[in-house]
Amino acid sequence: MLPRALGLPVGALCLSVPLWDLQRPLWVWLGLGAFTFIWPWLALALSYRYHNPVENERRHILFDSFASAFWVVAAGFSPLATSVAFAMLQANSVAAGGIRFVALGLLAQVAGLLVGLLVFGFTFVDAISLRHLLVCLPMLILHPLVIGSTLYGLAQSVANSRQALRTLSQTDSLTGVFNRRHWTELAVREFQRCKRDNSTACLALIDVDHFKSVNDTLGHVAGDELLVRLGTALRECLRETDLAGRYGGDEFCVLLPSTDGHGGYTLLERLRALVARDEAGQVQLSIGLAVYDPRLRSVEDWIRQADEALYQAKARGRNQVVVLAPKAGQQTQALLN
Repeated sequence: MLPRALGLPVGALCLSVPLWDLQRPLWVWLGLGAFTFIWPWLALALSYRYHNPVENERRHILFDSFASAFWVVAAGFSPLATSVAFAMLQANSVAAGGIRFVALGLLAQVAGLLVGLLVFGFTFVDAISLRHLLVCLPMLILHPLVIGSTLYGLAQSVANSRQALRTLSQTDSLTGVFNRRHWTELAVREFQRCKRDNSTACLALIDVDHFKSVNDTLGHVAGDELLVRLGTALRECLRETDLAGRYGGDEFCVLLPSTDGHGGYTLLERLRALVARDEAGQVQLSIGLAVYDPRLRSVEDWIRQADEALYQAKARGRNQVVVLAPKAGQQTQALLN
């Protein structure tokens, strides 16, 4: 809307000098006024009724090309007015549909020239006065700024949309933590980093004890609300460098970079206690923690170790953290009061 509403009046100003010099009749001025001041608002009103506004805006730009070429003929092919008008039209075409759309714009302009020649005949005004140059300066200055700012706004909008889509594709829509696919990708990177730098890290699987009974007794809505609160607790309890995800159902997964078994246990015990306190003891967590072992062949093996530790936590009465240490599969458990 802005390029058309601003560009047409400034362009009409550039055409007005040769039109005045040629002493065009009143209907020409009225037609140019309607095209300049009414058409932009009519195009805007029409766009609200379209199911595909982008495609129809391109049709509007083709009409702009046709009508502008018609008025170029009316202005006697004044070199300055013609150059400014056609430069403006090509810029609009490129902005609307790229280089390929320029060809359609050129066809519309040829059609406008032919109709103009049928109406006005051929007239050529070759003089370029200082007055005409001054009148055309606003178009030469403002139109590139308007096109540039519009394209910049579109680029920013596209970038923001891509970022939003990227976030949606990486995040679990219910809990706000990473979804399983993206969390697994991050776990692979961390696994590779540990193997490359000979560093340490911990991977944990977290399961809500007796979650099925929550759904059965309180309903699935209450179960979803509980999962949302657990996602919030994870984000609040973990460090900025830690990576939390939803592994599936009521099971969460956590990656703790640069963390040994003791540090991982301390952090996850704090999480378990926080959830127990906030849920008034009605919700308990079983947590299996596996410390990175250089002998692991893949991140899947690492996850299987955490799953084994989680199984041990459930087998020993739930509501506890079990750490699977890297040395020969040694297990150390912490039973919680």
